[in-house]
Amino acid sequence: MIPALTNFYEQQHAKDLTALKRLYERHTEDCIRAAELTVDSGLRGQYLNLARQWTEAAASLQASTKWTRGVLR
Repeated sequence: MIPALTNFYEQQHAKDLTALKRLYERHTEDCIRAAELTVDSGLRGQYLNLARQWTEAAASLQASTKWTRGVLR
């Protein structure tokens, strides 16, 4: 699910990577908040897994933009 969403978001926000990173971070925060409010431990684990994936997507985006800036300039 996350890869499909990140592909869509990256197409929509290709010119504003800062906004894209903020979006990924907001998704992370939402997943963590949902995990905190969830009583079901299985569902809590799923929310935390999604939070981890959004965090990794934001980190990957940041790493790739730093790499791209270094190569292109």
